[in-house]
Order: sequence, then C-alpha cells, then structure tokens
Amino acid sequence: MKKFDLKVTGMTCASCEVILERLLKKVPGVRNAQVSRSKEKAYLHCEDNVQLEDLQAIVMEKGYNLLSTDPIETPVRQPFIVKNKKYYAEIGAVLLFIIGSYFILNQLNLLPEGIGVTDNMSYGFVFVIGLVAATSTCLAVAGGLLLAVANKYNVAHPGLTGIQKFKPHIWFNVGRVVSYVLLGGAIGALGSILSISTKVTGIITIVASFFMIVMGIQLLQIFPWMNKIQLKMPKFIAHKIYDSSYQERKKSPGKISSFFFGGATFFLPCGFTQALQLYVLGKGDFVTGALVMLAFSLGTLPALAGIGAFTSFAKGKTQRHFTTFSAVLVIILGLFAMPSGLTLIELGSVPTIVDNQPFMSVDSNLPPEQINQIQEINMEVRGLDYYPTDFTIKKGVPVKWNIDGRNAIGCAQVISVPALGITERLPGNTIKTITFTPSQTGKIKFSCTMGMAGPGSFEVI
Repeated sequence: MKKFDLKVTGMTCASCEVILERLLKKVPGVRNAQVSRSKEKAYLHCEDNVQLEDLQAIVMEKGYNLLSTDPIETPVRQPFIVKNKKYYAEIGAVLLFIIGSYFILNQLNLLPEGIGVTDNMSYGFVFVIGLVAATSTCLAVAGGLLLAVANKYNVAHPGLTGIQKFKPHIWFNVGRVVSYVLLGGAIGALGSILSISTKVTGIITIVASFFMIVMGIQLLQIFPWMNKIQLKMPKFIAHKIYDSSYQERKKSPGKISSFFFGGATFFLPCGFTQALQLYVLGKGDFVTGALVMLAFSLGTLPALAGIGAFTSFAKGKTQRHFTTFSAVLVIILGLFAMPSGLTLIELGSVPTIVDNQPFMSVDSNLPPEQINQIQEINMEVRGLDYYPTDFTIKKGVPVKWNIDGRNAIGCAQVISVPALGITERLPGNTIKTITFTPSQTGKIKFSCTMGMAGPGSFEVI
C-alpha cells in the first residue's frame, strides 16, 4: 500500500468533493479516497501499482486536475486578490450600470411595485400581482438566491448541455408551485399556525442575504479564500443519494435538491407573499388559499423561468458577462436585504408591554360614549414611508390607530407590531383601524413584515 497527497484544481462547490471521491474509487487499486475542497487536496490509499497518471486520466474528463505536492511540481499559489485590471473595470462598469438603472427607473416611477392586495380580488388579478412581484425588490431574496445558485450550478457543471442545465430550474419552479398550493391551502384552513415570528423572519433574511453576498463574491473569483465558505450535507449522506439514484440523477441532475429549494422559497420574506398569506388567512378556506397561492406562484413563473433559461443556454462571452452581471446584482441584493433583517430582529426583540387583553382590530367607529376615553391617532402610508413616523401616547389609555394604506406598495401593505402581537394587512380601498391599550411606558416599534418600510414607533409615557 502507498499514500497519495495530491493538489486538486477545478473544484467549484461542495459536490465536487463527492464527485471526485467516487471517480477516484473507480480506479483499480484505490482503497480509499478523501477530498477536501477547502484545502484543495486529495488523500488516497492505493495499492503499489497505482500511478498518478491513472488517477489523472479519470478525473480530467470531468474538468479536474491532480498535481503532485512535491515542491518542484507544486504550482504557484494564486494571489490573495486576482490582479486583473480589465476584469475589475468590467465589474465596476456592471456596478455603475445596475445602480444607475435603479435610480433612473425609480425617478421615473417605473419600478413595478404600485399594485396591492385587495378584498375579493379575482385569481387573474392575483396572477398579475405575481408578475409584478417577480420583478420587484420584494422578491429580491428569492430571486437573488435563485440567480446565485443557478450560476454556481453552471460553473460546477460546465460539461452539461443547455437542456441539462435547465432541468434543475424546472424542478425548482415545480417545487415552488407545489409548496405554494399546499401551504397556501394549509394557511387558509389552519389559521395562523404556520405564521413565522418577526424575529425568525429577520434571521432568515440575514442568513439568506449573507449567503447571497458570499455566493456573489465566489462567482466573481476575486477572493479565492472565500470558496471555503459553503453549505453541504454530510458526505456519507451524499454518497448514499448518489448510490440510490445515480441513473436518475444522470438524466435529471439536481432534481431533488432543486425541488425542495423551490418549495422552501414559500418561507423567504417577500412583502407580496406575506400580504397574500394574511389575505387567505382571513378567508379561512383551504381551496381558496390553495387557488390564490397557485395563481400567485404561476405569476412569478415567467420571470424565474426566464432567469433559468438565460443562465442555462447562454454560451461563451455572453455567459461570462452574464455571470459577472448576476454576481454583482446578487451582492447588491444581499447588501440591500441585510438591514431589513437587522430591523426585523430588533423589532422582534422588543419586550411585550401590553396588558393581558388581546388587541382588537376593527373597521368601524367605536361607540360615541367611548370617544372621550381613547387616544385617536392617524397615519398614512405612501409607498414605503409612514406619515407621520413617530407618535407619543399615554399609558393605560386605549389607542385607536387609523391607518390609510391606500397608497402603500410592496411590503408596506402589511403592518407589523411585534411587541403587540399585531400583523395586519392594510386594505387598498379603506382605512384600517387597530385598537390596543399600552400597560407600560417605553417604546413600541412597528414596520412592514420585511423591515423595508419605516420603522415607526409609539413612545408610551
């Protein structure tokens, strides 16, 4: 027996470790193989007759390369930052283009957010909401993650055809539609059981944003050491999956993981999704909930499938330029979503300062005899902004909070006050009235469910 301690090049993701181990174990005489992407090393136990050329021959077909760690043969290590002025200029140009396009579209009011959830809307209107949501900042997290994962998948599987690269996107969208139908129906039937707290939503937003930023930087390949940051399942499970479904995976690579990843987007923070979740919650019916979320998910399908088609079939310089563009865009979206997550965590961490009575949400005026016993405040939502933002109220006196959300867009169509246990959808055709009684002094903050609107606050004195 002898040991090989080899340098490996060409690895792009955690799956490469499993693929290489399986390839190397196919070489006659190889007893054991362990591959580490973070160390860029392969450790093998082999019989004496196994040569490096034998190992190299089988991995080269998949785009990998094995090198001896002998000092003479070891290649020069890549610099900490790749010094390529032309490439940096390309990244800078993409960054300026994206930022410039955003400000121009924003100034011209061309960003598609000015559409909202209304009572008794048709399924066709819900479909239109889906079309708008798929191109708005409110789906930045889900769309950004798909864009990042799609490009990482293409880089990791350069030998696949366009159709093979597109199949995981098909399963992603199938999983997305299935989960929206089933979970939308469940919310309609079971009420608030499936609701997620503001703090958990904030944590999900930050984690998703962090990995978006990391994947974007990894795609740009400007910090090679960041390739060490990766999500992966235990290797023994990965090998079991390959063993049990090898032929199926050859026909449809990424099928299982893509299906469940698409299904999980139901829980990612999106203002339109959460507004619709509250809408079907109020309907209290499984079929209505399932059909509403089906129409919405089908509305998001063209844009998401378009991303998949372009990333799968683009070739040559077009694919390289699009990878650079999408990597910069993903980083921007991650940075854009991060403060929202921090805001939601801060809101969700505020201690409860209300009495034991649950809050009341009413749409009619209180009886005349109670008018002098309440504090009435009025607020308007314009776009993603509150007018006014801050209020001062008295402890122990009921508050009647009138909210005009007819001009709200995106996630601002939902108001969330974690300290009061309030999450309410703002109707697009009337004033929403919420009443509560603060029992302790302090500050109560409120925002939308994505942390993008506001935050505003009540100062209880």
